[in-house]
Amino acid sequence: MDINSSLFNVTVSDEIVFGRHQFVRERPEVAIPCLIILCLAAIIGTFGNILILLAIWKYKKLRHVETIFIVNLALSDLFVTTIGDPMSILAKLEGEDFFDSIPHLCRIIGSLCTVSCVSSLMSISALSFNRYFLICHYNIYKTIFTKKNCVVMCFMFYTVGLTLVLLNLAGYGGHNFDRRSLECIWDRMATYPYTVVFSIFLVWIPITVTGFSFLGLYCFVHKKHKNVEKQIRKIEKEHHTSALAKSLFIIYAVFTTCWIPYSLLIVLDSEDSFSHEVHIYITVFAHLHPSINWIVYYLTNRNFSKAFRRILCTKTCAKKLATVLESTSSTEYKTPTSMSASKI
Repeated sequence: MDINSSLFNVTVSDEIVFGRHQFVRERPEVAIPCLIILCLAAIIGTFGNILILLAIWKYKKLRHVETIFIVNLALSDLFVTTIGDPMSILAKLEGEDFFDSIPHLCRIIGSLCTVSCVSSLMSISALSFNRYFLICHYNIYKTIFTKKNCVVMCFMFYTVGLTLVLLNLAGYGGHNFDRRSLECIWDRMATYPYTVVFSIFLVWIPITVTGFSFLGLYCFVHKKHKNVEKQIRKIEKEHHTSALAKSLFIIYAVFTTCWIPYSLLIVLDSEDSFSHEVHIYITVFAHLHPSINWIVYYLTNRNFSKAFRRILCTKTCAKKLATVLESTSSTEYKTPTSMSASKI
């Protein structure tokens, strides 16, 4: 049997049902790497998302209107790293029988994971949309992106995810143990049209909105560079636009890379013929996204980077860091005010 037949032409009758620890014993070359990746993703992602929330809570300089979306993104991602990833590990170790022994457990986990993933991806779209209006339509920006409106938008994201779940009660789709990906997830085979709609709302709408926002932002700045240069400098002082926009673009690139393979897989595998290896690799890869965002903030956003370091440093380390930051600030801006004690 060649590679293509072994990976993509597994019939339903050949479907493998793994018992307790059977996946690890019989397919260690697949199981062990996946389990290691999921363990690292759960630990690193939980640590990073809590760090984001602590940084925003402790330091006023990070608190802007758009921070509401960042908090919502971190909370949604935190569910995946604290509940979704550990349950995925448990599923691959214990198998389907474990979840069958606890009524409705798999359905609840899959449903909550769906809601959190939808909210997470739509929060990224909202952040990019926020940057677009801040630069391109600043005159109406503060009218649209008030604190109240941003909170309402976040609730709407959860509502969209909840609606997709509640459709199961009407006979569309479902959530159960998937024998291909070996985890509790929504039932892609229950109703194929629902699968297509699910793919559109989960992945393609966020990707499209975010992509057009960045494209519109680039075209606006590129065409009217001289006219908007002063405006951008003014906005930058208040909102730190360029730093956050850079972070968001990288997060968007990571999000696209992680989720497009999954969105294609669930639509293309309409006959459930792809092997469990393909489903496992792609599903695990998609769920890495919530564990990476905080690293992007740290590497690309100076304010988040300073906040993270100060939270993690001891008092001695913090004093040394403050001295370094003051020196760096003095060299970069060459203004008397930059020599004052640095506070976020």
